[in-house]
Amino acid sequence: MERQLSDYEKYIRTEELLHLQKNEDQLACEDELTFQMIHQIAELHFKLVIQYIGIARKEMEAGNPHAAIRQLQRVNMHLKHLPEVFNLVKVIDPIDYHTIRLALGRGSGQDSPGFNRILQEGPTLLEPFERLLQARNLTLLELHQKPQEHDDLYRLMREMIQFDESFQSFRYHHLQLVKRMIGLETNSLKGIPAQALQKGVRHEFYPPLWKVISELTDVTGSSYNVQPLP
Repeated sequence: MERQLSDYEKYIRTEELLHLQKNEDQLACEDELTFQMIHQIAELHFKLVIQYIGIARKEMEAGNPHAAIRQLQRVNMHLKHLPEVFNLVKVIDPIDYHTIRLALGRGSGQDSPGFNRILQEGPTLLEPFERLLQARNLTLLELHQKPQEHDDLYRLMREMIQFDESFQSFRYHHLQLVKRMIGLETNSLKGIPAQALQKGVRHEFYPPLWKVISELTDVTGSSYNVQPLP
């Protein structure tokens, strides 16, 4: 008699989920299952991040900064966790990773649909944020100078900065993982130099939010003519 699936199994779709990996007899080596599942887990995190970014953008467009803050807090929780997910790849020895790599065809992490969608969607939050500032006749510098008067927009800006920083940190962590597993003085499976990843680490979603911090430093006078303490 065939076993009936529980409601949990039906809802989570565990049978389908657990058949999305290679069978034991198809693995290039034992650690290929680890490699494949970690990247599948990462894609699921990316999917949630993309959803939260989209909701945050809609809330900002609707003039609801508090609701947008909650969504970006979720984004930042996932980006804090993702490096730990990829740390599990470190259990694979480089020699075994090369066995897996030969089974990837021309596959590359640079082709991750979730990662690339975040690259597209992340910057789209800047325009609705700027419109929120315009609605209050505020500049970014004024927002920094009077954070308590516009606490909602200030906290939203801080979450956007945290998102930008966290994504850069995630990319740096991935760069270090690549360096550890295949080295940077080689090419990806698509023929792209691994060192090209270093450029991505410096990519910013919201340059104006970073630039204004330097402007604030200049305006306060703390960047020049600082007097020694008596």
